[in-house]
Amino acid sequence: MPTREELGKRIKSVRLEKGLTLKEVELLSGVSMTHTSQIERGMTSPTIGALEKLARALDKTTSHFIEETAHEEISRVGKEERSVLLSEPCGLRLESLTNGITGGGIHFYHIVATPVMEEPPMRNHPGEEGLTVLKGSIEVVIGENRYRLKNGESIHFKSSRPHTFFSSSRTGAELIWIGTSTPVL
Repeated sequence: MPTREELGKRIKSVRLEKGLTLKEVELLSGVSMTHTSQIERGMTSPTIGALEKLARALDKTTSHFIEETAHEEISRVGKEERSVLLSEPCGLRLESLTNGITGGGIHFYHIVATPVMEEPPMRNHPGEEGLTVLKGSIEVVIGENRYRLKNGESIHFKSSRPHTFFSSSRTGAELIWIGTSTPVL
């Protein structure tokens, strides 16, 4: 959750970006211009109701203003801009394909899986995951079930079930991972 000051800056920034005065926001939202000004200057925090009204008047979602990290409504990431996560025990190199969007709940990664000698530990967490193999093959273990996915094959599952995936082939694998939570490695 952003600080009161950061929340106010975000609201003011959107208002100015849209070319609206405090009076116009008052007319659109029903929140007084005095109260909106105090919120923008970080002097007070809005109630949930006031924040919802301001967000609607500014044509944004409420989450746009309260997410920990401010996101845009569209995320475009060039290959050279990808952030990288590494998991040596799993032999995985993950490159984020998006920075996230306002109110978004999906994460995309390009993964290069190098062969591992030992099967990585199982993990579980809330949400869903999906994998599509672009090159090579991977082993996916979900509970008691084991799947070998080859080039062009996909799998989708609830990540609350214990699971792991890795490449045991000597050529490794390349895949796209999509999930509703950040990767748990």
